[in-house]
Amino acid sequence: MSRIALAASLVAVLALAACNAAPAAPSRSPSVVPDRPSTPPSASPVVATPRPTDPETPVATAGPSGLDYTAGERYLQDGIRRGAVDCAPAAGSDEMPGAAIAGIECYSDDPSLARLGFYLFDSDADMLDAYRFEMSAEGVAFDSGTCHDGEHEGAYTPGDGFVPSRQGCFMDDEGRANYRAILPGDHVYVSVLSGRDDMSYVQDFAWLGNQDTPGRPTLWAAPR
Repeated sequence: MSRIALAASLVAVLALAACNAAPAAPSRSPSVVPDRPSTPPSASPVVATPRPTDPETPVATAGPSGLDYTAGERYLQDGIRRGAVDCAPAAGSDEMPGAAIAGIECYSDDPSLARLGFYLFDSDADMLDAYRFEMSAEGVAFDSGTCHDGEHEGAYTPGDGFVPSRQGCFMDDEGRANYRAILPGDHVYVSVLSGRDDMSYVQDFAWLGNQDTPGRPTLWAAPR
């Protein structure tokens, strides 16, 4: 074969190989990764719920031991001055007066006492009605004396007529002394249940530390 023919054959083979070769894939541009914060932001800021000023507003706030307290229950809790531990909402309790709009019940740091109760009313009139109903149901005569005299009831401040600042004592069916006091102006009803039959003791406990004349029970006072 002549050199010219050989060269022509070689060119043809190279051309055929070039046509059958797969086209090269186009190069890809590098991926661009946006900057990200190490910790993603929260969806929305946490906003604290302001404490309502109206003690009757049923807005839940954190209470002791993780309990949810309404504003009225928190108001009662904040007014306790002494003697009470491990309080809890009284809603649904048999001891809570029916007309009360809030209540809490507590154990006492005095081992001779079984329970302390604090109940809030919408008005002094509603509170006084509940107090008079309970005293009447227990057979306690009004204006009959103090707890030092036994099952008796009377005003703890002087005045004419049926003075609304009142307290009374009675024995329950289990032979335990009960003390009740109402605090007009604050619409708060205080209950003390003893573990024994000494009614003088429960009244003295309720008034412990009083320095005023005539004063009032010292277990509770309006929060400052």
